Amino acid sequence: MHKLQTAVLAVALAFGAGSVSAAELARKDARFIQEAAESGQLEIAASQIAERNASHPDVKAFAKMMVDDHTKVDSELKTLAASKNVQLPAEPTRKVRSALTDLQKQTGAEFDQEYADDIAVDAHEDAVELFEEAAKDAEDADVKAFAAKTLPSLQQHLAKGKELQSLVKSTRENAKMKR
Repeated sequence: MHKLQTAVLAVALAFGAGSVSAAELARKDARFIQEAAESGQLEIAASQIAERNASHPDVKAFAKMMVDDHTKVDSELKTLAASKNVQLPAEPTRKVRSALTDLQKQTGAEFDQEYADDIAVDAHEDAVELFEEAAKDAEDADVKAFAAKTLPSLQQHLAKGKELQSLVKSTRENAKMKR
């Protein structure tokens, strides 16, 4: 009988240890949702500024696409967060506010270059990395599916962002040569 109790205790401890690990994974999934929301807030707000302040028509067009696409993803993310009882930030984080403040200080070609560098490329590189990790490692099936579904669009945004970055850079170089 003692051996049976020991075996039952060992099984219970093994499942208990698994529960701790599952809880950590759940926190990781919740953190992904929160970080994805922060990333989306930055993309949307910066792109709204770009729609107004950009001087290059391709920057304005890219920004409009970002507002449209990221607003749609943001809506899906809010639904996912609500279904998982994950609290999203009610307002932009300090990091997002700081990035937006820096962007708002720029005008003309400098604005276009900063937007292309910081939002179209850098922010999308970060987002792609975040979503790749969640698509691969998320514990929750819905979180994993959301990340996997969204990832191709973010990869496409990054590719277009790199094209935009190159175009803006060459436009600035051409303008300098004309002086």
